[in-house]
Amino acid sequence: YGPTFGVRYLFADLSRRTVSMETRLDWTFTPRLSLQLFAQPLLSSGDYVQYKQLATSKSYDFLEFNPGAGSNTAGGVACPGICDLEGRQYVDFDGDGTADYSFRDRDFNVRSLLGNAVLRWEYRPGSTLFLVWQRRQSDYAFAGNLDFQRDVTALFEAPADNRFIIKMNYWLGL
Repeated sequence: YGPTFGVRYLFADLSRRTVSMETRLDWTFTPRLSLQLFAQPLLSSGDYVQYKQLATSKSYDFLEFNPGAGSNTAGGVACPGICDLEGRQYVDFDGDGTADYSFRDRDFNVRSLLGNAVLRWEYRPGSTLFLVWQRRQSDYAFAGNLDFQRDVTALFEAPADNRFIIKMNYWLGL
């Protein structure tokens, strides 16, 4: 254990949900013409719960903050334990009902799609033409809960990076 030198460290449990699928399809039209497809969608969410701090140094004992409802007051934010207010987490370390520390809510959603398509044509023995399409698409949000329909819609509305590549091999036969 390393000393913390009076600095507070917050800990939390991460509740994570992930849905992913790796798909490959190979289609041979003729011995000289084939198509390969690859798609890898990913949806993942993370929700930080049960915030806590170390009870004593050199231990693995924690003091958990009880979640409560926060409200804005003239003297700051009234918050028993820990509360979520306007996208920020407020923490009351000393138990007096007033928030002593705040930070941006760290809950997250990650959405990603990778895809490739390769058309291979052997136009003469030993000579090949490749047509390649690559697609990358990703999105990030601060939601913390997995909603399949919402996350798939957001993924397909996210900006995409498309690349088209042509490669040609010619066999000289010397």
